[in-house]
Amino acid sequence: MTIGVITNPNSKKNWRSRGRSGRLERMLGKRGLLKRTRSLDELPGAVDELLDAGCEYLVCDGGDGTLHWVVNTGFERLRARGAPPEQLPVIVPTNGGTVDFVARKAGLKGEAESILVRLLAVLERGERPKTITVDTCRHHGEVLDDAGEPAPFDRLGIASAVGGVGRNFFDKFYQLPKTRGAYEIAGVIGAAAGGAIVQSLGPALRRLAPTTLQEYGETFFTPTRARIEVDGKPLASQEFIALQVGAIDINLAGVVRCFPLAQSPGAMHFQALDATPMGAVMNLPSIVLGAPLVGRNVFDDRARHVKITATPGFTIDPVIDGEQFYRLRELNLSLGPSMQIPLLPS
Repeated sequence: MTIGVITNPNSKKNWRSRGRSGRLERMLGKRGLLKRTRSLDELPGAVDELLDAGCEYLVCDGGDGTLHWVVNTGFERLRARGAPPEQLPVIVPTNGGTVDFVARKAGLKGEAESILVRLLAVLERGERPKTITVDTCRHHGEVLDDAGEPAPFDRLGIASAVGGVGRNFFDKFYQLPKTRGAYEIAGVIGAAAGGAIVQSLGPALRRLAPTTLQEYGETFFTPTRARIEVDGKPLASQEFIALQVGAIDINLAGVVRCFPLAQSPGAMHFQALDATPMGAVMNLPSIVLGAPLVGRNVFDDRARHVKITATPGFTIDPVIDGEQFYRLRELNLSLGPSMQIPLLPS
């Protein structure tokens, strides 16, 4: 087998088109193997089967969340076998979610069917596609389990909203219907900006504002409370309204540019900002355009190791590649193993 496909029937794209996995399976024919994973519990077995079949390319049919779980499971299964991380098959992301920043990083356009057609065409000519190396960020530390006991936490990710408005955005966004998209993203950001204005008003005027804007002002700009060390040096603040990290630069059609300092391999781009709600709104253009953050208490630079320790009574609740995690007491960020992504002609 040359190509393995892992499809997530619950991803937004597959949720909209129920027959896609069957079409992918027919396209593969004898060149590959497709595995349907309806829950995370099925993923280790699916990855093991594809590794045992000798698959050299692993197509992730879903969005960034599907890619996150496949990559993490792939490295975990290799580690369980005593194999080096370099034996991970070439990872083929697809455009099956809302953002799909990893596929965009490699210039992979189109949905899973289109990408699979192009990959098959290259292989059938007896060639191998060129690849690029993509760094990951290791997130490891301590999480509280369901019983409130400390347990180890260890995940790989590409880009994470560790705290502040970035992670709070996902709370609002994921409450919307599954058909959510770019319009809904703009709606959440607009409501947040309105909420910041409401928060800047006096109590009497604040009560006159629409309830939605009052609620946004109270919850969207809740800071993350933690002590942070970057490469061994503590940051002055212990409250952060923006807290995010990227292992790669993100460029969405030349319009949204995040983490530009991670464009070159070898270090993460870490951002931490202590500001008022209006200060966060004023920095929004800088965040999405890749410009430096501004403020009195700001860190916006490359980093090799970041240690984040939650203030007693609070937790760190990161969103890693769009996947939400909760109740961490400590989180360490460093570069993880890299992976190979193919370059395929459009």
